[in-house]
Amino acid sequence: MENVTLERRLERARDLHKQGYNCSQCVMMVFDDLHGLPAADAARISASFGGGFGGQRQLCGTVSGMGMVLGLKRFGSPADKKMIYAATQQLSERFKDINGSLICGELLVSRRKPCMGLIEDAITLVHNEFCQ
Repeated sequence: MENVTLERRLERARDLHKQGYNCSQCVMMVFDDLHGLPAADAARISASFGGGFGGQRQLCGTVSGMGMVLGLKRFGSPADKKMIYAATQQLSERFKDINGSLICGELLVSRRKPCMGLIEDAITLVHNEFCQ
């Protein structure tokens, strides 16, 4: 499969966001080359994770999207659980270091970045993890 650039992923996410896809969907859908799911399936799987898990302003949907891509890329069996958890924690910590929180409501209140900026950060982290 063709190597997808970070800029191409970001452009695609911006377009998806303009179309009304949520933060989690934007992250999940631009990594179809890694997870192999059709866009419609990726959108359905990640649909309820937007707005901090169903609009509850809990865990940021971009972080959920990162976790889904990571699991789809690395999970092979239940024996992988420790490795998946460790990798998820590392990716989440990097996001938190950049943005100050993992919680949607806190991120929105701080107004440090709009949702699109958070989407871009999450995509950049995943891209750098898997595509460098």
